Amino acid sequence: MKKNNILIAVLVVLVLLYVSTNYLKKNRSTAFDPEIIELDTAAIDKLSIYPPARTSEEPIHISRSQNGWEVSRGTIRSKANQTLVKSALGQLQDIKAQRLVAKTEDKWASYELTDSLARKLEIQDKDGGTSTVYFGKTSYDQPATPQYGPASTTGSTYFRINDRPETYTLKNQIASAFNRTFNTWRNSEFIKLKEEDIKEVKFERAGEEAFSLLKKDSTWTLSGLQADSTKVARYLNTLRNQSSSRFADDFEPKEEALRTLTVRGASMDDLVVKAYAGDSENEFLLHSSQHPETYIESDSTGLYKRLFVDKQHFIKEND
Repeated sequence: MKKNNILIAVLVVLVLLYVSTNYLKKNRSTAFDPEIIELDTAAIDKLSIYPPARTSEEPIHISRSQNGWEVSRGTIRSKANQTLVKSALGQLQDIKAQRLVAKTEDKWASYELTDSLARKLEIQDKDGGTSTVYFGKTSYDQPATPQYGPASTTGSTYFRINDRPETYTLKNQIASAFNRTFNTWRNSEFIKLKEEDIKEVKFERAGEEAFSLLKKDSTWTLSGLQADSTKVARYLNTLRNQSSSRFADDFEPKEEALRTLTVRGASMDDLVVKAYAGDSENEFLLHSSQHPETYIESDSTGLYKRLFVDKQHFIKEND
């Protein structure tokens, strides 16, 4: 009797071992490696972003050049926003699948991953190798109600790689990094100066006498008189750093500039900013010698007003 009990116990152990071994094998076979694509961002030479085919929008191309990243669409090419491109490359470096949701191509339409529905990212490296990521539908998680502060919404985006049939999910932030307008990818810098280098600011206006702010030692003068130091400091702080993404790519000046601003100083090239008349009374087109390939739109209350001030702007109130 005791012998039979031992045999039965051994048999039970063998059965359990068999079941557990096969269970582990089965689970291992259904698992997937989240590192489904390997990208060396240092080797990436070009990114091409193709909107869903149904939108008929032109693709955006981001290319590496000797002077940094450039962005183009159609016939328009300009310097790219270097910080934004590097951030997007960082997102690519972290691309990992969260989970496998489908194994067959016939499921693509359900997740908006067909050619007509997906946003396609083509990645080309310096050796000519190409990888393609397709971003589809995004699903958002129901945020938990926090004890303090607003609730944060998180989500996942469905994606696929090259011509592989599988559909996966990844963090929505990665897909969002490549869902931007063309102008967003462009360098929006218009003026960048070191305030301490500025020695003269000359203002010219058609039909009026020009005037200049001049720095002598540490004092700013206006037509030989001391200018209001607070007003000058405020203006120079505005002048030193201005940006805009309101690009006017189709504009070509046909008349002389209405107003011209010239900045001269130590250890710097002269900066010349011109303002041209637009189609309406309150519309102006601005051009900076620091970025000669672009023109910027402004109304009478925006960048135009901040840069092109009158002589009275710098005069002390009690003068």
